[in-house]
Amino acid sequence: MTKECYYCGFKDPMPFICKFCGNSYCYNHRLPESHNCPGLLEYKSRPRDTGIFYKEGSVVRRKQNPFLNSLNNIISAVKSNYSLMILLIVLISFVLQIIIGKNIYFYYFALVPSDIFARPWILVTHMFLHADATHLLFNMMFLFFFGPELERRIGSKRFLYVYFISGLIAALGYSLWSIYIIGHNTPAIGASGALFGIFACLAVLAPDIEVGLFFFIRMKITYALIFFALFDLLFIGSSSDLVARSAHLSGVVAGLAFGKYLKKTGNYLR
Repeated sequence: MTKECYYCGFKDPMPFICKFCGNSYCYNHRLPESHNCPGLLEYKSRPRDTGIFYKEGSVVRRKQNPFLNSLNNIISAVKSNYSLMILLIVLISFVLQIIIGKNIYFYYFALVPSDIFARPWILVTHMFLHADATHLLFNMMFLFFFGPELERRIGSKRFLYVYFISGLIAALGYSLWSIYIIGHNTPAIGASGALFGIFACLAVLAPDIEVGLFFFIRMKITYALIFFALFDLLFIGSSSDLVARSAHLSGVVAGLAFGKYLKKTGNYLR
């Protein structure tokens, strides 16, 4: 539920509750030090847990397991971040793909344009499939860097809307283009359409973010989006559109629409 930040008044779609004072704060003021928390001083004045247990005639120091602490930190991060949760599901899907076999796995879950009405679930499941480790690596790097950045700005629920609706529109765009324009029925897999939706939405909401194009060419995210869109437009339909460029462009359109809407309502973190 959207709440106003007690410190600055920003309406955050995913507010943080301070454990010291109990008030709601936005992402920028979630830390006690950031909102001059009145309960922090009282907490600091309390007796601290030293991590030492006293027994009669002896002192036993509490031991912590580094592995369990790291595991708990990872689980907490994934549970509180939907983009990382999607990344984990994709990785699990890739492992299942290897165990079950690519041909069988793709037969049931890949996007086949002519089958979207007979098997509508493929409009979603294709986003969790990848052709090989390289395909998986680049898509998940894209999700890892840009997904949390957008989720932090618009909240987890809206992030899921952008991701899945962009992916659905990309799947429909690819299917219509394949059947009625190109005239082929080549299956498609991958989360590229949904990821381009995230990228486009972030470009609208935060146009001054700098990204590393091909890892070393620095440019603003808006210019990078224009570059990728023009590249796909230039090669769309070539080689039977095996890269599913029509899906990329459809995802960009969906992401731009989401970004324009969110920017108009102003309900996002600047």
